[in-house]
Amino acid sequence: MTTTSTDQRHELYRELGLWDGRRLGDLVTVQAAKTPDRELFVFEGRRVTYGQFDTWVRVIASDLVARAVGRGDRIMVQLPNCLEALALQVAAFRIGALGMPVVPIYREYEVRQILADSTPVVIAVAAELGSRRPADEIDALLAETGHTPLIKYVVGQPVDGWRAVPRPGDVDEIELPEPLDADEPAVLLYTSGTTSAPKGALLSSAALIAHLHNFQKALDADEDSVILAATPLSHLGGFIAGVIMPAFLGGRSVIMSSWRPDDAVAEIERERVSIAMGATVFLSDLVNRYEAGQGEKHRLTLYACAGATMPPSLVERAEAVGVRAMRCYGMTETAGVCAAAPSDAPVSRRAHWDGKVLPGMEIEAVDFDKTPLPAGEEGELRIRGPQLLARYTDPDRTREQLDDNGWFYPGDIGVVDAEGWIRMSGRLKDIINRGGEKFSTLDIEAALAAHPDVLAVAVTAVPDERLGEAVGAWLVLRDGTPWGGPQPIIDHLERVRLARQKIPTHWVVVDSLPTTASGKVQKNRLTNVDSAVN
Repeated sequence: MTTTSTDQRHELYRELGLWDGRRLGDLVTVQAAKTPDRELFVFEGRRVTYGQFDTWVRVIASDLVARAVGRGDRIMVQLPNCLEALALQVAAFRIGALGMPVVPIYREYEVRQILADSTPVVIAVAAELGSRRPADEIDALLAETGHTPLIKYVVGQPVDGWRAVPRPGDVDEIELPEPLDADEPAVLLYTSGTTSAPKGALLSSAALIAHLHNFQKALDADEDSVILAATPLSHLGGFIAGVIMPAFLGGRSVIMSSWRPDDAVAEIERERVSIAMGATVFLSDLVNRYEAGQGEKHRLTLYACAGATMPPSLVERAEAVGVRAMRCYGMTETAGVCAAAPSDAPVSRRAHWDGKVLPGMEIEAVDFDKTPLPAGEEGELRIRGPQLLARYTDPDRTREQLDDNGWFYPGDIGVVDAEGWIRMSGRLKDIINRGGEKFSTLDIEAALAAHPDVLAVAVTAVPDERLGEAVGAWLVLRDGTPWGGPQPIIDHLERVRLARQKIPTHWVVVDSLPTTASGKVQKNRLTNVDSAVN
């Protein structure tokens, strides 16, 4: 696609129908007016229609406005998979506030940074999450930082100082303000993919609607599609699957509170689910069960995997049991998938390539001086198009990854062939992709280095059969420190409240770390270092 000025590119996006002026805050309301009795989703056996959900959203939105929540204010929703997680975010869009979902695995270590960066006026958490009490965690952080939100919502048992999320009949509905314009940021998502601290990416309605247009065509989806949402609803992919994509299509979703493979097979069969999207591990679990004979009456027909490595053999195994699996390329900053396989793509393409560039999007491989490379040559990938983020909350991060010509540099290495197919081959920046959840190694290294017994540390990805990658830690201990196993250091990571998914599962103690002449750790040499492993 040939492009010139920014204005000309934007006009092209409108001509392609990708920027159609629609706003996230209108999707559910418009569909509810058309089909109020049509089912929007089923959640663990509970069925909710468009009309019922829209009424609930209006009630929450009324409570927010009555309590002085205004346009552009940030509404932080850190909840496990539950209907409140969706209703609160859609209510934020409805009144022109920013929806700000935060993954519930984050604990004080990460949330402290997010609160400082975003200063949300509304915070919603669960009263209990396993052995944790998130409301108490947030209260301690708020006392530490001095930030006072307007509203604190809690889901579950009552907690002093926190309000229950209102339901129809709890508060009077009032006139609501208009949603934000399509080109204004509507969603704030925190991703810690390539930096030591979570970085806030701002996405507009226009970017997300463009993604929905493109993804609908790639998935060949329509109002009869049934989408499985089993990934966290606080992730972009889970939120899209749970409510945004169904509302855009006029279809419905089947939402699971957590990933339980046997239950997923049963739900897919019972609800006639046609589409699912998520990390490799979910497809692997489904294929294993289909190969064992489960789900004979109805099986998933399409699985789209983005954000995690998918072995070609898994795509081929899925094909053999009736599932059209495809690797996709995308990220939070592109509002989701920006390269996907067309419906007529053969399994050989779907197994070995990460999708074809979607309409309106541009992806190029460039060399070290940002000069485009010939088709098929490996280089740094850059992306431009209607699905791109507006900016980061950190101006320095924006300047670093977005240039004046509209190109976004995610730090990926790959190739783009003459037909526009993408294959990602590596990453410039050091991250771990654990089952689709991306973690900064710098973040984990900083937490490990704070232990008094640790002199030096390096963290890398290590292969994991089920998750693709896991967290590996190489430690240099201070002189005289015995190594009796990693438990004391794990206890330390628990005390600093690092997300448990970031805690290393592969531990190596070494005398020294291999470095360059300038002192930079050569992580590619770590697997060759003589070590004691526990």
